[in-house]
Amino acid sequence: MTKKQQGELRRWIAFSAIVIALFVLIMLGKSIAERSGVLDDAGLIGSDSTIDVGLIDAPKSLDIRTEQGTAVEQALLGNVYETLIGRDENNKLISSLANSWSTSKDGRTVTLHLRGNATFSNGDTLDADDVVWSFNQIISKKYVGYERLGYVASVSADDAHTVVLTLREPDATLLRALSGRAGIVYDSTADLDYTTQALGSGPFIVGRTYEQGSTITLQRNDRYWDSKKAASAQVTLHYYGDESSLLEAAAEGKVELALPLEHTSITDIGKRTGMKAVQGSSTSKVMLVFNCGTDSPMSDLRTRQSFRYLIDTAAVASSATDAKQALGGPIGPLEPGYEDLTGLYPHDQAKAAQMLTYYSTRYFGDLTFLVPQEYQALGAQINDYLKQGTSNLTAINPDMQMVDDATLSQRLKSGDFKIALVSVDGTDNVDLFNGVDNTLQYQNGEAQQEYQQAVASTNAADYATQMATFARTVSQDAAAAWLYERGINIAVNPKLSGYPVNLTDEILPLKDLALEKH
Repeated sequence: MTKKQQGELRRWIAFSAIVIALFVLIMLGKSIAERSGVLDDAGLIGSDSTIDVGLIDAPKSLDIRTEQGTAVEQALLGNVYETLIGRDENNKLISSLANSWSTSKDGRTVTLHLRGNATFSNGDTLDADDVVWSFNQIISKKYVGYERLGYVASVSADDAHTVVLTLREPDATLLRALSGRAGIVYDSTADLDYTTQALGSGPFIVGRTYEQGSTITLQRNDRYWDSKKAASAQVTLHYYGDESSLLEAAAEGKVELALPLEHTSITDIGKRTGMKAVQGSSTSKVMLVFNCGTDSPMSDLRTRQSFRYLIDTAAVASSATDAKQALGGPIGPLEPGYEDLTGLYPHDQAKAAQMLTYYSTRYFGDLTFLVPQEYQALGAQINDYLKQGTSNLTAINPDMQMVDDATLSQRLKSGDFKIALVSVDGTDNVDLFNGVDNTLQYQNGEAQQEYQQAVASTNAADYATQMATFARTVSQDAAAAWLYERGINIAVNPKLSGYPVNLTDEILPLKDLALEKH
């Protein structure tokens, strides 16, 4: 071999060594980043789509264990953190980390059968020990949702993929609780700052471009245990201060999906954004609640019934931009036990007026009526309906007071109101009338017994039947005036597919979200 050839060989060997070394360093760095559970933005986005989603009300923290409100659930639940049991778009329970489950005949033992291949985003195996540890953490540290585990006496692992929950009493609501925060499985060995980081077993991880109150970047979890990975390499959640700003972003093409657009009609969404307008369903309800305390005129059944006859719920539902359909009771179409109860109190001004002749002109006095600022128009509409009950014998002149959300919550808790417009989700709505939440000071022994019988059911069919009975009793008792189920108005880029429609105010699964390539 000539010296020239030897020199070329040495240069080639040196070049190859440098290339190999760089490759090893890159792979090592990527491995370390993946094991931390939070990958850097650079070099992780593949050739497939990246999508921008516009939302309102950003979570103050990423700590899904302690952060109140639904914003953090909407961003992370089902995307970064998975639950033992899932929910589909019709609010039906489906398999998730638990592939299947069973309940004993006496309802006191629930057995969860875990998937055998689940892992966390850092590569750690997810098994029964992690589930037991997570339950103990949720209960002992009182993480958000822990109260839904109130009947759980103990949690144990039969083997690596079998978890047994022993209950003090049957609890038909437990399985649904495991589809929420009470069912999240955490990595017992994880060491991270949960306020700015997240580590779960879902199809996405949180990127380092998280900006509190502004953006949350979700990147595909390449270690996701399911063979079907996230359709998009990256989904960025952008938070806007109000609906007008969100609509403007949609119109300018800054986001491919915008929600919720509660105060913009479906027709106007298309006109203002040029995007497709879609309306989904939710478990959230808008209703007029009554202070049923003994010092309130609303403690009387006849009063509550007359108010329900005065309000035309069908007209209210048809005029509200965020209404999906009129309601007549505490259970909506997506919840177990739903029955259409709108016929119990049809709009009947004459009947209401006749019932109200029982009261003197001074009986209602200063009828304090609290209205959230966002529902000013609806409050005025309800105010007008109630005034129609005024006659020579009876005077109804509500003192309508516009309040912010914090003031509304405080005054409801203190009892400083007579009637109030509120928006609540399905679980909170039921708790107002089943004896769990005493905010309205509503007491009905029959209804509360019916609810307890529903909870004690050992199968889903009996639970739904008993909940329907409970809902009818509460509605007949005019415990509140339910107005409508809230719809979720969404603006969608026509080239976007795989987007969720229902329940997006609670959970926003983005795994199948994809943008058609040009």
